Amino acid sequence: MKTKEGLWKLSPSSLYKYTECQSCFWVDNNYKKQSILPLLLNSAMDSILKNRYDKYRVDGNFPPEAKELTKEGIKPFLDLETLNEWRSSTNALKVENEKVGYVLVGKIDDVLMESDGRLVPADYKSSGNAPGEDKQKYYIDQLTAYGFMFSKHGYEVSNRAYLLHYFVKDKNDPSIEVKFDSHVDLVKIDIKVVEKKLKDMVKLLNGSYPGHNPDCNTCSYHDGRKSVLEN
Repeated sequence: MKTKEGLWKLSPSSLYKYTECQSCFWVDNNYKKQSILPLLLNSAMDSILKNRYDKYRVDGNFPPEAKELTKEGIKPFLDLETLNEWRSSTNALKVENEKVGYVLVGKIDDVLMESDGRLVPADYKSSGNAPGEDKQKYYIDQLTAYGFMFSKHGYEVSNRAYLLHYFVKDKNDPSIEVKFDSHVDLVKIDIKVVEKKLKDMVKLLNGSYPGHNPDCNTCSYHDGRKSVLEN
């Protein structure tokens, strides 16, 4: 959707929507999005994980299940006051480009650091299942966009980011005390590609509807539903 200043309001997650299906992306932004129920359990897990990582952060460490980050030369980002601002305010990392016609806003889960001080975007992901092999494709755009936002605010950014997965260890366990397993997932990012992608997104949004995408399940669903209603 557009801001009152006439700029397209985009988020890091919207970059994947554009990659996945430009037709759905156009509809979502040119028309009011359908409301969805909040994922309260996921939000609760995010809060738990933030508190968990922050508990170890004060000593410059990671939780035991994420110790491999240290072996890869990664350190926690220690400025908790700044991190909490990035976590809580969509405008803290805002990037506005009036010439192109967009404002990019979003909140990040966590930030790590290379040994030389470059920032490493990180995102918590909680699920009932272990992450699939293709899991990265849903989030690489999002993590890359956060890296781009950091760079626009004057920070040096790494070419890697991390997904911190937490998933139910045994779904057949009847205990109310759910046990989780975890997986640290390295994601390679290239922030140089974001600038052009944002320009392409704005160009698409300013144009007419690109039409049905035969490779998109959502487009096919709506086309099928429209056909049934017309008959």
